[in-house]
Amino acid sequence: MAIRNVLCPVDFSSATARQLDLATDLCRAFKARLILHHNLTAMPVGAAVGWMWAADHPPQSEEGARQRLASLAEARAGVDVEISLTRGPASELVLAVSQAVDADVVVLSAHNTQSEGHESLTELVLGSGERSVLTLHDNGADRHMLNVKASADARQITLVPTALTAESRSAVDFAFELSRSLPLEIHLLHLTGHRLRARREGQAVTDAERQMQALVPPDCSKWASVHVGVGDPVEGILHWASDLSAACVVMGEHHRESVRRWFKKDISQAILYKAPCPVWYVPGQRAA
Repeated sequence: MAIRNVLCPVDFSSATARQLDLATDLCRAFKARLILHHNLTAMPVGAAVGWMWAADHPPQSEEGARQRLASLAEARAGVDVEISLTRGPASELVLAVSQAVDADVVVLSAHNTQSEGHESLTELVLGSGERSVLTLHDNGADRHMLNVKASADARQITLVPTALTAESRSAVDFAFELSRSLPLEIHLLHLTGHRLRARREGQAVTDAERQMQALVPPDCSKWASVHVGVGDPVEGILHWASDLSAACVVMGEHHRESVRRWFKKDISQAILYKAPCPVWYVPGQRAA
């Protein structure tokens, strides 16, 4: 897998250190370039309680922000680091920077800021559907953490939900490709929806297991498992992620214009904010 450019937009909040450490580890694992980005802007969309956001995001002068970025860059020993400082609408500029640097992955912190009628920066970046996005959560929210430096003898469990459609195949292929470079143990999960009569349900499970086994590349079979569940997608994914003590969830995030989109906004949003571990969103195919 070729990960050449990792974009890490930082806001100097308490979550920045963990976010930056993970982005740095990815760069070291793939010998990639790290782009440290900070945007000088007012309170972002999605921060419904202004004083709470301001307490964790003290105002920065341009010179002060540049110095802080330089200090963070200097601490990334052995990594090629580029600094980017912008001013204006945060989501638009993060997307513009990701395009300018040809980012293969954007590493973000989801600050659990859901508000009626608004979207967080993370949601807006995900909504573009252009880049893969690796999201962490606020300090203490992630019960398990992706460790890129883990030993191949102790692979980390990675949950990969799949709808068994062509559109959801991108995330499955991405996860297995990633597992060839990082010590990941892949667990494919398919949820069949509402319960059926026993005979039909048994056949549906058998068919789904057969289809998932066909998705496993032969060279990855030693670290792959398949699971079939019945029930609500959000509850099912969260349950399996917690039950397996997953270090990461890899799932599809399709472009908003796609009429064949598998994960509706409420599903992907719920996983984004409620998952007990980082979530890696993978762009899916656009509708023709």
